[in-house]
Amino acid sequence: MGGGDGSEEAASDEPMLGKVRSPLSPHSLRSLPADSDLRMVVLALAIGIIAGLGAVFFRFAIWVVQEVFYGPALNPGSVEFALVPVPNAFSILSALGPVRLLLLPAVGGLIVGVIIKLTTPEVKGHGVPKVLESILVRSGEIDPKISVYKTVASSIAIGSGGSLGREGPIVQIGSAAGSFFGRYVDRSAYTRTLVAAGAAAGIAGTFNAPLAGVMFSLEILLAEYYLQNVIAIVLSAVMATAVARSLLDFTPNPGVREFLVPIQYHLVSPVVEYPLYVLLGVLVALVGAGVVKLLYRTEHVFEGFDLPPVTKPALGGALLGLSALVTAVAFGVSPLRGATWLFGVGYGTIRHSILGDFGFVLLLVLALMKAVGFSLSVGSGSSGGVFSPSLYIGAMLGGAYGAVVHALVPGTAGPGAYALVGMGGIFATSARAPLTATLIIFELTGQYTIILPLLLVCVLGNELSNRLLRGSTIYIEKLRERGITVQERRIGSLEDLTASDVMTTTVDTLPAELSVEDAIPTIRTSDHGGFPVVDSEGNLAGIVTLTDLEPFMSGRAEGETERPEAEQTVGDVCTTDVHTVTPGENLLSVVDKMESFDIGRLPVVEDGGVVGIVTRSDVLDAYDRMPSFV
Repeated sequence: MGGGDGSEEAASDEPMLGKVRSPLSPHSLRSLPADSDLRMVVLALAIGIIAGLGAVFFRFAIWVVQEVFYGPALNPGSVEFALVPVPNAFSILSALGPVRLLLLPAVGGLIVGVIIKLTTPEVKGHGVPKVLESILVRSGEIDPKISVYKTVASSIAIGSGGSLGREGPIVQIGSAAGSFFGRYVDRSAYTRTLVAAGAAAGIAGTFNAPLAGVMFSLEILLAEYYLQNVIAIVLSAVMATAVARSLLDFTPNPGVREFLVPIQYHLVSPVVEYPLYVLLGVLVALVGAGVVKLLYRTEHVFEGFDLPPVTKPALGGALLGLSALVTAVAFGVSPLRGATWLFGVGYGTIRHSILGDFGFVLLLVLALMKAVGFSLSVGSGSSGGVFSPSLYIGAMLGGAYGAVVHALVPGTAGPGAYALVGMGGIFATSARAPLTATLIIFELTGQYTIILPLLLVCVLGNELSNRLLRGSTIYIEKLRERGITVQERRIGSLEDLTASDVMTTTVDTLPAELSVEDAIPTIRTSDHGGFPVVDSEGNLAGIVTLTDLEPFMSGRAEGETERPEAEQTVGDVCTTDVHTVTPGENLLSVVDKMESFDIGRLPVVEDGGVVGIVTRSDVLDAYDRMPSFV
């Protein structure tokens, strides 16, 4: 993956919070090993400890918020801490009846909107695109204050009932820790690796899933598998898991309490079931792509509302509450039961689907309402992740599919098996991460015996959804909308270098007022194919190439002086619509511009003046000089 055209515009939409590096004292550097590899090991372990503690604290913060909002009546965050009867808004407002389930998510959304307004827009949304942007555009730099803001905002959003996941915030929190420790290394490649290590540690500590945490960072954030990256990421994930296991209700065995069921699912009749799982792969591809499109269309709708930004998450929360009430009425259950089904991360409802407790119609309706609910929560600008909602939608969809299969095809596994596979399938298709999806379902549920159909559905669904979404995912669509190109494959580690690292600083320029006649000898005797043209103040005015001067050069006789070119200047004939880059623009972005506009050279401009030029040869030379370690 890599950043590309438009990164400057994207960066200008929000504060450049990543630029927070400060000089380090010699004493702080002396306390770390001088050997770069050993230093990375020490920093990775430190990041893992901080991310593990952050995962525990984040859960605790969610527990505190939901106690204030709902007391023991609801557990939207699915936290392990015991729910205790304390004075809470839900009981205090009991006279309002079901209206409370409209009001409380709206209040939570309003508080989140105020936090975003008072801090930074980096806090809103599901977090992972922000981390990707920091890797692609800012060399991994993230303001450490983001971790504090994100913890507060996301815990309020989830604890008040927002249909959101925990993974996005903890990824951003862990990545901020990695970026902070990146100041102790001297290359942006190392910083980028530490950011990914923080993300892996966050996933591992939150879900008791070290393997999935490692694969998440390699498959989604870095899209590369260099050994040194793997070492740092693994160490952080292991340390975070160890910290979380010592403080939370985790076990050394695969599985998280909410997802463990007393049934071991497996293939009953492989010859019959494999074709059925292929069909499920097609189904999850269609639904996964639809979920991504629904999310971003909902976001665009909210962006078009002429409302104060702080009120939009409140509106999303109120509409989420309304969806829960509608669902409750439709199935004749209490409003609180409807809220239990649709508020928060929904792990308890997922468990019921895995156990096969729900009927076909309810499963389909819950899948639809969850897709709508989490689109409202995220699209309105609240703060939380999309991983848990995708698991939820997949479990309901897979369970419904399994109910039909089990009823129509004798000798097949129960609906719960298809619910498990559907969980991984929807995440794989929406995030384009089949290996991460496979590993995290195994680590969450401990169901290794279902791994073959899980792999089949995840990989097949991923390939189909990639075509439906034209290479986009739930994590990178936002970046594409902001003009940040995300390549399918990284080109080495070109984004670890900037234009200033490879540009030629001695630039031959031509003044705009120079006559074409006087410019022709310079062009003819030079090895350059073109020259930047500067005005009287030294600012870039355009580029003149051999093609621009060809009409004046053709047929010119030796010693002939009376020519039309004597009456025109370089400024008259040069190309003024010039594509440029800045000194800090990463090299993969430079390559993307060269390829997109079919140009062989790009002036490097700072404050209007030309400070260098980058050619295709400069890029190739930089690639050849790249060390094996990144």
